[in-house]
Amino acid sequence: MYVNFVFMKTHIGEKIKERAKELRIGTTELAKLVNTSKQNIYGIYKRESIDTTLLYKISKALNFDFFTYLSNPKLPPHTNMPTTNKKEKKYLELEEFSVVKNQLMDLQEKYELLKKVNTLLETRKK
Repeated sequence: MYVNFVFMKTHIGEKIKERAKELRIGTTELAKLVNTSKQNIYGIYKRESIDTTLLYKISKALNFDFFTYLSNPKLPPHTNMPTTNKKEKKYLELEEFSVVKNQLMDLQEKYELLKKVNTLLETRKK
């Protein structure tokens, strides 16, 4: 079940963008951290509200508890995420594994294509 929150007087996308900029995390890197596309991150930056599951992933990736904006839109600039319990940690490790696995599969495909191109180039030289 997903719940969407509308943040009164708080543009959550802008807050996420500010935090990413503060940490010098670009859209590509943030996209990888939350397992989404770069284009989706640009869309998130424009949002006034956001799905809680996605907000949780972003909060973890940027080490900032964006949920506190629900109760207090005028927060101090730094609100770190609380430490995770063992179950959450395992879930996050599985998510990270999934991201790395997908990246590895992409690299394997590229490697196979490069091998084919190299073979074709070698045969043309002869």
